[in-house]
Amino acid sequence: MAAAQVAKKLKDRRQKQTLQEIFRKIDRDGNGSISLTEYFQIFEEHGIQVSQAETNRVMKMAGKEGTIRKDDFIKIMKSSSFFLTVFDKNKDGLVTETEMTTRPELAFQALDMDRSGYITEKELQKLSSKLSTNELNALMKKLDCDGDGRLSYDEFRMLFENKKSKKKTKT
Repeated sequence: MAAAQVAKKLKDRRQKQTLQEIFRKIDRDGNGSISLTEYFQIFEEHGIQVSQAETNRVMKMAGKEGTIRKDDFIKIMKSSSFFLTVFDKNKDGLVTETEMTTRPELAFQALDMDRSGYITEKELQKLSSKLSTNELNALMKKLDCDGDGRLSYDEFRMLFENKKSKKKTKT
């Protein structure tokens, strides 16, 4: 009996740590709260349509300010069967950071060899040996919005968003 209680506490602690990390990623300005837009963006980035019931529940918890503090975020996520159903890919009752990672994030992490938070032209070359130097330069120029010679995650993510918008226009 005691072992089961310890296992449950460890599982709960890991889940809380994961949710705190997810919140930290969403709370880009670090002010301790996220907007409803930022909250729903989690699902949008994974291509998931949020039900009206879930939308209403979260909006009610966000209150008049329309923001969600970290503790409320954790409560929402822990009590959301929708969240667990959507993101618990291996069905172990825990949502890990890996399960919450989007394809663009995985690709960015793979290319950012030095973990600087940016992808250099040299690192981008690893993306495809099929790209010529001219094509690589053109891609870098197109994505590097601030012209600093490297790609931030937001700049890199545009590659994936362009693919999504092309798919939508074809259908």
